[in-house]
Amino acid sequence: MKILVFSDSHGKSKAISDNIRLHLNNDGVDHVFFLGDGLRDFLSVMEEFPDIPYNFVPGNCDYGIVIPNNVKDRMSLGPITVGNKKFLIMHGHMHEVKKTYQRAVDYAIDMGADILLFGHTHWAFDETLDGSFGGHVRAINPGSCGSSINPTYALINIVGGQVVCGFGQV
Repeated sequence: MKILVFSDSHGKSKAISDNIRLHLNNDGVDHVFFLGDGLRDFLSVMEEFPDIPYNFVPGNCDYGIVIPNNVKDRMSLGPITVGNKKFLIMHGHMHEVKKTYQRAVDYAIDMGADILLFGHTHWAFDETLDGSFGGHVRAINPGSCGSSINPTYALINIVGGQVVCGFGQV
């Protein structure tokens, strides 16, 4: 199962659509997550690739964007099961991920997630982190596909129940 994760496109929808197209032409895409700050970009990409399953959340720069009724059910508030894993997606600003990941990690564990996907920091990251009160969660940040310095996205493969994460350059 192949999952693409994008965040923080900030007006660069081509970065998302080009990489979805690249993976579709190779060995397919099973799911796409968008983690905010460029929701307008992602809404246009969803129109371009309507047959791919996707989920998204808005970011701190997405206020005021009207989400069409036909995609509102893809905006996620709780864990989403893809393959055999539960993903919790967030932008991260509400959990202050630029200061510490701990609040986001604790929330993801409380929500029963196996994997926390978050954006906002613009830095690609993949590590298993411990909760404050026990438990752990795999935390993955795809970086920023709209960054002018080091644009990235995450590529997650679930093979035999195991999660393998890598980062692609936009």
